[in-house]
Amino acid sequence: MTTFLPARRRLSLGLALAAALTGVGAYTASVASAATPPAPLPLTSSACPANIQQGEADGCVTQLQTELNLTGATPALTVDGQFGPATGTAVRAFQGAHDLTADGIVGPATKTALDAAATAASGTVDLRTQCGTLRTGASGPCVSTLQTLLNTFKAGRLVADGRFGPATDTAVRNFQASHGLVIDGIVGTAVKNALYSSTPAPLPSGPVNATKVLNAAKSYLGVPYVWGGGHSLRGEGPGPSLGTCDGYTGSIHPCPADTTAGLDCSGLVRAAFWFGAGIDLANGGDTTEQTLDKHLTPITEAQRRPGDVEYFGTGPHDTTHVVLYAGTDSATGADMMYEAKETGTDVHYVTLRTGGYWYHVTA
Repeated sequence: MTTFLPARRRLSLGLALAAALTGVGAYTASVASAATPPAPLPLTSSACPANIQQGEADGCVTQLQTELNLTGATPALTVDGQFGPATGTAVRAFQGAHDLTADGIVGPATKTALDAAATAASGTVDLRTQCGTLRTGASGPCVSTLQTLLNTFKAGRLVADGRFGPATDTAVRNFQASHGLVIDGIVGTAVKNALYSSTPAPLPSGPVNATKVLNAAKSYLGVPYVWGGGHSLRGEGPGPSLGTCDGYTGSIHPCPADTTAGLDCSGLVRAAFWFGAGIDLANGGDTTEQTLDKHLTPITEAQRRPGDVEYFGTGPHDTTHVVLYAGTDSATGADMMYEAKETGTDVHYVTLRTGGYWYHVTA
């Protein structure tokens, strides 16, 4: 089960009205990323207590939950490093299935058995020959192998737990976007072949290359606008993701944001700079928080150049919408932008609107 954390800040009535009146419908409520679990620690290492039990919260529990999922915990556990009742139930189920005392305490015997079972379950498989089509809801070694491969391409920030959930869906969509594939979150023949035939490259670093940023934005053309999409609400990292109906002001009802994967305006800009420059603007924050990011320098409209960002709102740090300036189109001579505008539309490449607050992004 996915757990949501409270918003760092709710969308104010004033901003909601501004969004509604302008027709932008941009998601601006800043929602905290799902808490990153503690780094996993080997169960049998000296860093873990002899007996791991309910109430513990650390990397030992992260590893425990990951291994329980790999060995078939039902329902699958949220890997959060917190040893609660659900983890205790999964431990007892594992112990009962392996002729161990089913007391919910992970002692030496349970650790040894669990390590062995998890190693066997997570054995690398060849997605092309040993796995069918993979999509949200799949589980097992095929998914853990997929997650490992996606991590090598920096497509997500995945725990290889063998569960195809929202974070894995986001990583698949990012991989598809960066490889010119249909962006649907489904791992079929084309995605599998690309995973094995492509060469992983590190995220860009050093000075911002506007061409790479704009190419990253271009790869998301046609992706649906989703309120809160691309903000790591579930710990996915940048890229198309499920959104949220918290603070939703769009015209389509019921709110589709928590059932549709896509990007909102700041989610698009975040993904463009992450995959194009290795910069995570505001770490998933809203438009206003992006304007406060250390990588942004205010400029005038006359100083704009391709790869700059323009924010709209009542002040330079009180904003509700953002677009990415794409430069002058050689075919039409018009200044253009990449934009995720509002619910019911897709990421598009359209004539630039001006009158906002301009920023240049540097490393």
